[in-house]
Parts: sequence; C-alpha cells; structure tokens
Amino acid sequence: MTDAYCLSNFIDFSPHLSQPLRHSNRIKYTCFDISDNYIIFGATSGSLYFFNRGGKFMHLIPNKHGPVTHLSISANNKYVAFATQRSLICVYAVNLSAQAAPQVIVTHLSTDQSVQVSCIHWTPDEKQFYYGDTRGQVNLVLLSSFIGHSLLLNMSVHPLLYLDSPIVQIDDFESLLLVSNSTKCILCNTEYEEYKQIGNRPRDGAFGACFFISPHESVQPSRIYCARPGTRIWEVDFEGEVIQTHQFKSALATAPAKIYKNYDSDVAHDDDDDDDGHEFNDELLDYQPQQLQFAKLQRFGPDFLLAYTELGLYVFDVRQSTVVLWCNQFERIVDCRVAGSEIFVFTQTGSLYSVQLQTLQAHAISLMQQSKLPQCARLLRQHVKYFADKARENYDLKLLNQLKQLLIERQQYELLNDISVIFDAIAQCTGSALDTQSSGGSSATTERSASLSTAGAPANAATTTTSTTAPPRGVYVLENAFCDNLKQPPKSGQFKDALLTVTGKFGKNIIKYKFNIFAEEQQQQLVRELIPASERSLPFKDIKARYESQDNVDDNDEEIVCRSSSSRGTGGAKRATATTPHISPEEKTIYNLYLIQKSAKFSRTHCVERYRAVFDEYAANELIHLLGKLTQVMVEHGDSLEQAQRNCYEMYFNYLNPELIWEMDDATRDYIASGFVLLNSGIEIFRCIHCNFPLRFDNACQYHDLGAVLLRYFWSRNEQLKCFNVLQSVPSLLDVLAKFYLAEHNLDKVLPIVFNYGTVELLQDVGRQLNFSAWARLFEQFVELQRGRLVCVNCECVTTVEQEQLTRHFFYTWNCFLNIALDHLTASETLALIFKWSSYIPSDAIDREFYTRCLLKG
Repeated sequence: MTDAYCLSNFIDFSPHLSQPLRHSNRIKYTCFDISDNYIIFGATSGSLYFFNRGGKFMHLIPNKHGPVTHLSISANNKYVAFATQRSLICVYAVNLSAQAAPQVIVTHLSTDQSVQVSCIHWTPDEKQFYYGDTRGQVNLVLLSSFIGHSLLLNMSVHPLLYLDSPIVQIDDFESLLLVSNSTKCILCNTEYEEYKQIGNRPRDGAFGACFFISPHESVQPSRIYCARPGTRIWEVDFEGEVIQTHQFKSALATAPAKIYKNYDSDVAHDDDDDDDGHEFNDELLDYQPQQLQFAKLQRFGPDFLLAYTELGLYVFDVRQSTVVLWCNQFERIVDCRVAGSEIFVFTQTGSLYSVQLQTLQAHAISLMQQSKLPQCARLLRQHVKYFADKARENYDLKLLNQLKQLLIERQQYELLNDISVIFDAIAQCTGSALDTQSSGGSSATTERSASLSTAGAPANAATTTTSTTAPPRGVYVLENAFCDNLKQPPKSGQFKDALLTVTGKFGKNIIKYKFNIFAEEQQQQLVRELIPASERSLPFKDIKARYESQDNVDDNDEEIVCRSSSSRGTGGAKRATATTPHISPEEKTIYNLYLIQKSAKFSRTHCVERYRAVFDEYAANELIHLLGKLTQVMVEHGDSLEQAQRNCYEMYFNYLNPELIWEMDDATRDYIASGFVLLNSGIEIFRCIHCNFPLRFDNACQYHDLGAVLLRYFWSRNEQLKCFNVLQSVPSLLDVLAKFYLAEHNLDKVLPIVFNYGTVELLQDVGRQLNFSAWARLFEQFVELQRGRLVCVNCECVTTVEQEQLTRHFFYTWNCFLNIALDHLTASETLALIFKWSSYIPSDAIDREFYTRCLLKG
C-alpha cells in the first residue's frame, strides 16, 4: 500500500537565535542558509551569525557594507557568498581560527543601488557560483586562491545571460544551467553556449524551477520541474521539451497535516480528547482547491519535491503526481531549506523552525523506542486503517503490542477498543496471537484483546458517540500485574545538592546550601526551612559579618547556613521584624547575584552558569543598570567602590560573548571599554618621555579576546583615537595593533611594536610575513634596542631605557632573536646580516648551537 507521511520532531530555534541579538533591539535576521556544519544568518547590521546545527551560537563575522539580503554556503562549507542592500556581492572564507582575521572580498554589483541580487547558487565544485539580479542578469563568479604567507582570495565576475525580468531561481547540473525569471524558464548548455526556452506560454510572477536527478536513469530518468500558474508543475526532459503537466489544484483540497511535537512525558494528556476531536472534525471539513504560486522548488529526498508559499509547506510526489502532504501551521514564511529528511522554515519574525518528514509507521516505531506510549496510542487511533493495513505486512510493528499493557493498566478500554483491529493484524502477521505475551501480558490478557477486537470491528465508527455514556461491557479477568491497588511510594526530594564547601577561619566545614530566589516551590520550601523569616526579610544583610560574629564559637564541625548568631537574642529578631521592607523582584534578583558573587569569591570560580539565565532576561542597557545597583549593594556591604565595580565587570565579562560587541550600541561599548581598562589597571608601565605612550610593560592581560574585538571594531570604524585611548591604559593589546599595521604593510609601526611588546610569539607571527629587506630593518632596530634605545609606536621618537628593562626578559637576547630569524631566512641571509652588524654583537652573545643550525640548514 502507499505510505502515508507526517511532520514530526518539531524544533523551535528561536530561543537560541535571540541570544546574540539581546544586546540590540534594532538588529533583525534577514536571510539564512544551512549546511552540514552550520546554520548561518544574515542580519540588518550586515553581519553574519554562525550557529552549529544544534542551534548553539558560534561566532559573528562583522560587515560594514549594509544589510544582508541573500546568502548561500558552498558545498564544502569553506565559503559563504552573500549580497547586501548596497548592491554588493561578497564572499567570506570560513575560518574559525581565533588567530586569523576574517577575510571578506567584495565586488560591486552595480553603481545603481536599486539593482539587487535576487538569488545565489553554488556549483558542486565550490570554486564558482551563479547569482541573478533584479534587472534580469545572470553572472558567474570564479574564485581563485593564492597560498603564500596567508590565504589570499580573489574573485572575478563574468556575465552570462541578460534576460527581460528579475531572476527567481538558478540551478545547475554538470554543463546545464537552469534559470527561471518572472516570465519564462531558460535551459542553457554552458559547454556549447546553447540556450532554449522551456515551453511557449509566457507567465508573469515568481515561479521556481529545479533539476531532479535520478540515481537510476534506466528506471526513472532525470527530469526538470518548473512551477506554473494555477498550482501546476511542468515535467521537462533535458532537451527542454515539456513532457507533461502535473495539476495539484484539486488534489490539495484535503486536510492539512498537523505537526507532531515532542513531549517528554504525558504532557497535554488531559487534552487528548480535544485533540482527537479536532482531528475528526478536520476530516469532516470541506476543503477547497488551492490556486498557488510556487516561487521556489527544491528536491526533497529521492522521490519528493518541496515547495512553499507565505502560508504553507507543500510536499509532492512528482513521480506519482500526488500530494504527499501540506501544512499551514507556519505563518509568514520567508524561506525554506532542505537538509536530509528535515525542513528548515524561516519566517518574517526572524524565527527558525525545523520539522522532519517521516512515514506514520516510522513515527510510531520512533515513539515506542522513546517510551512515549500514550502519544503512540493516540497516533494509532487517528490512523487506524493505515496501521492495520501496515501491520499485516510489516513484522516490525509487533513492537506496538506493548501499548496493550499500558492501556489496560490505565483502564483506557475505549481507546484500546478503537485500535484493537491493529493488534489483530499484528497477530496475523506474526502467525500467533500468543505474541502479545511478549509485552508482559498473559492468556487472560489475550482473551481480553480478542473480545475487544470482536466487538470493535463492526462498531469502530460509533465508538466515539456511545462510549461516553455507557461503561465497557463484559467481564474482565486481569492478573495481579495489571492491578492498581497499591499506591506508588512518594518520590523523594530532588534538591539535595550543596553549592559550596570551603575550609578556613570560618570553621572546618562551612556549607552553604543552594539558594535561588527563582527556584521551584520545592527549593523555596527548603529555603524557608533553612533561613529564618527575620533574615529572609533583610536580603542585603552582610553575610560575611554573620560568619565573623561566630569566630568566638568553639572550633567544631557545626554547619553554618547564613544564619545569625543566637547571641543577638530575641530583641534583634523583633527589631528586624518591625523594619521588614517590601522586597521587589529586582531586589530579589540583586540579592541572588550578590550571593553568587560571594560564593564565587570563596571558591575562586566564575559560577557564570548560575547567573547566565538571569542575565539572559535583560537587554544590554537594562543589564548595565542592574549591575550598577549590584555595585551599590556591594559597597553597602563593605567593598570599596573600585572593588565592587571590578566584581560586577568580571561577572559581566565572564558572561559576555566578545563577538557581540559588533552589534551593541555605543553606550554599551563605552561601558565595556571602561570596564576593560579598570580590570587591567595597576600594572607598571615605562612610558615615552615625549608623548607618554607605553614603551615597556607587563604584557599579561585580563580578557584579552574581549579587548581584541573592541580594538577591531574601533579600527574598522576609523576610530583610531579610541583605539589609542584603550592602548594608553592597556598596552598589552599592542599585539592586536601590530596585526592591523601589518595588514596595511606599515612596517614603521610594526617593528617598534614587536620590540616594545617583547614576546617570542609576536615576533614569530610577524616574521612569517616579512621579506629580507624587512628583516634587515628589524636587525637595525634590534641593535638600537641593545644600546638601550626604544622607538615609540605613537610618536616614533627614540627613548633611552635602563638596561634592567632589557635584560630581565629572554626575548631581548641575541640567541633568541637570531634563532627566530633563522626560521624565516636562509642561513646565508642570516649570516650576512650578522656580519653586517658584527661590531655591535658581543663575542659571547651567540651560542654554538646557532651555528650548528646554520650548517644543517645550508
């Protein structure tokens, strides 16, 4: 029999997608694409947002060329082609390495910004892609790469077709190119430069077309399918001749498919009757034929074709000319993508959903394997005839016998009666009705099943109307295994985990139990038991002071749970009760954060996962306001203002994804810059005598990745003044500045940074991209360095430094410098430079091992 299908495994990615945009309400997602590894979104800010297939945010690629309108990922996941609203076509070379700067190449589509890219299509060889625009032009883009010191990408554009209307969809197969615009479909043979229009009847509107390649040409030849007005689809051969027209207008006058969503347990079990009622009502409704326009066609699996409109998804079996299913449970659809058996749906609200196409049989077996028996039983009742027919020919469905025991235990005899014909069919397939015992039943259970099957066969349709008024008839003999006389023992409490165990001056074993204002009722009850009401009413009382008040108590293993000393007497409790204030939700939140920060201080951990959910509820400006109030609370409890600010900045920076700085407003970025400077203050810096810019310093840095993103943003916006303001206070970011200057080939700036920064890693990174003449200049400045003269990065003036500043670091020795030079130069070039500056090199400055390396290198 013909299989029936359903949409299952519904996933809503919206909670994951909202995470990167929480800091800016003005940014919206505009388009998306999916590959084996990534889900990538374009946004109104021009940036690309990378997520993994599970929906976890990975990183952000900033772009200042305008909002992204279309994007497409290459087959090997190495490139992303995207178009912007400023008539630009761009290619990003995917590189998730934190060391490599994002590489985006750009070419102008047209000087007229009203011309926009309408579609992008990659070829399988991944070195070229096609794009069409709103003026009707189709272009081929060729990518070429050069691997030198770094990967360099080049892009060339070649016009192919000039048509009379906007391009709607492009597809290709080997040397054939299929182009659909608003009036017709064109089939091109790019090898012989032959072009043919498919069909003779013009049309007006967005209609898609695609190749449908068959793996078995002798059985089912490959075809081309072109959407037509009136819910029609042309079937075309590779010569461009229309073979037949599929008309789906009347076939779509059927009930839409519902999406079976996953539930962990019997969620919404009480609404079962209502759901079934809706299902039966849907079958009785009179659905009208649908006249639709499909702007995009995609192959879906080996046999099906996927199309969509703004209001629905449509899956067709074009080989059999039938409708597999259609679904109207998504609103305002913008785009759809196919990945295996999954359909990803992107809507105008910026939400992304996925559903999976499964046969009803596969879905039922999947529910059984996941132990979701009630859902499986309801599915069987909705499709009794289908499962009864399938059970007679598929041995695997005997797994459904487990449902019988569940329904008897729950005394759901009406439901069992409705689907009894399925169990009879399973018994026929397996050859014996005794197979029902394999699920835990008995001969008496088999008799019960047989009686239900006998009664249920002729009266199946009438069961719904009679079962609500009359109890089940007959005598039922059940074993003890099906009796429900014994009550289940009550579940033990789950909230037993301790938050923190520390030892120190507060006692040998101080245990603070997990305290969460927003916990479940069970956790709140535990809090009420552990903390007196007088203390719960004073949320900002100094916990540390309470611990210190017990220092005079004998040293024992007594547990201390944020409780006041009994020496305070009852008078203190009365006084606290008399001044009990009203606690707002915001104060509870601040108290919760305060406790988390204190526990993190004792345990020397970040505890970021414990307050991430709280921070996620706030926009960037609201979160900054909340941290300001938390700072005040810390000051009230004895912290200095600077220390309180440091604590709050550390909490925020541990939570923050640095890549999101690109999408924040200026006020939030300034707040982050101020905090970054504060957390890295207090280091010893030797400065230039001319401009006071840092020359020598400790290059240790807190939150270096965050500072690097901050500098990259300022530099990309030509805000060099803000860059130098940050570097003035945090010179340990000079390695980031060196990469900026290196990209601009400004060696006059790069070389002083290398010596002022004083790390082997930076010299090695820079040395890879220097030629012999640049190394000669590097030698010259290293000689000046040995004489105690450093060049300022800012004013380029020379300042004399003490010898102590140079000898305390291994980097400033000739051995270290020459060995790095030998890694990037030939032995003869290195020795030539040594000979040139030999009068400045002490006789014992170079070890014998260096000359051995030169001999080995040749």
